[in-house]
Amino acid sequence: MKNTFCALLLCTFVLACQQTAPKLDFEKEKAAIQAVIAKETESYYKQDFEAWKSTYLESPAFRKYGYWEGFDEKVTFNNGFESLKNEKKAQFEADATIWKGSTEERANENFRISPEMAWYTFEQFSYEKGTRKLLGKSLETRVLEKVDGDWKIAYLGYHYFPDTLLTK
Repeated sequence: MKNTFCALLLCTFVLACQQTAPKLDFEKEKAAIQAVIAKETESYYKQDFEAWKSTYLESPAFRKYGYWEGFDEKVTFNNGFESLKNEKKAQFEADATIWKGSTEERANENFRISPEMAWYTFEQFSYEKGTRKLLGKSLETRVLEKVDGDWKIAYLGYHYFPDTLLTK
């Protein structure tokens, strides 16, 4: 009797866990994440502040860490979304975004997706739109959180290859 009761209890627990575990449609979530990243990139180069901002987790937990030899300081970072928001708003208002009109292509994509968090890494190639001259290649990382059913960028990381490596 005791063994039967334990077996029933275990079966009930297993069924309850299976019923409450959210189902994940990997391909659907992957496409949604790619769409958010594309929207962020496109709205950045169009300097559409509201569209750009809508792709981010507006939280003190947000982080951005990047490297590009074109920066005076080489390494740039933002701890908390507020500082990035203020920086980009000023940049867009000053029409100071470089590579406007470029096209970006992503390769070697890697996704780790759970119901509320995702990790996406890729190589990004930026080209002049008309000539397809390579402007830059970077290794990129995004960590996203799902907020009210929408993916938001919670971490943005990039490392641009030095220009000397692009000509080889």
